[in-house]
Amino acid sequence: MGTSYRDNPSCHHVPNLITGSTDGFGLCVAQKLIQKGHTVYLHARSAQRAQAAENACPGAAGTFMPDSALPMQVFVNVLAPHILTCLMHKPKRLIYISSKLHKQGQPANMEDLFWARRGEDQWNDFASYCDTKLQVNLLANAVAKRWKGLASVTTVHPGWVATKLGGQEAPDRLEDGVETYVKHAEGDYGQGLTAAYFEPRGKLGEQLAAAGDEGLQERVVALLEEKTGLKIPA
Repeated sequence: MGTSYRDNPSCHHVPNLITGSTDGFGLCVAQKLIQKGHTVYLHARSAQRAQAAENACPGAAGTFMPDSALPMQVFVNVLAPHILTCLMHKPKRLIYISSKLHKQGQPANMEDLFWARRGEDQWNDFASYCDTKLQVNLLANAVAKRWKGLASVTTVHPGWVATKLGGQEAPDRLEDGVETYVKHAEGDYGQGLTAAYFEPRGKLGEQLAAAGDEGLQERVVALLEEKTGLKIPA
């Protein structure tokens, strides 16, 4: 997830908060934006990881989020973006990091968003990843509907590349995903688009049809609001 704020309408460079920024795509994007003169805030799950990320990216400011009792993949991919969306000042641009694997997510699993019913015995990393990325698209599309005309809200699939998550057999280029991140952070895309989904190199993609279901969008928002006690600002 990334956000861009415009403090001064006449200034090209804007502050950016980048989550998932301790390595991989997020760290590369932070380094690129700092080179371009932007103010960048990094995010990590512990103070130690935040410091390591800051050391790897001089000129950025580090923040951290404590561990949660919820499944970490669900917390990082869905709950944390919801919390940040609710607590931040409305940005000019809001970019949620999705995946093409959202198309393998199961809408039927929405009611067990936090795995309370299935439990640890039925936990499956891949199935959870696909589900959480579909849930991110649903969240993003719900926010886009609420903030239409006030902020540009998009989802991005950065590509399957050789990061710790992607593994060494991944076929895509890191540079293509980073290019998409940077273009969105700087507003170099059609910002009149609402709830748009982008693929590497800024290519406009097609979401799973279920991601456009307003009933599912509102259900995931309701579950997140119930869990956190936070509501998306009007």
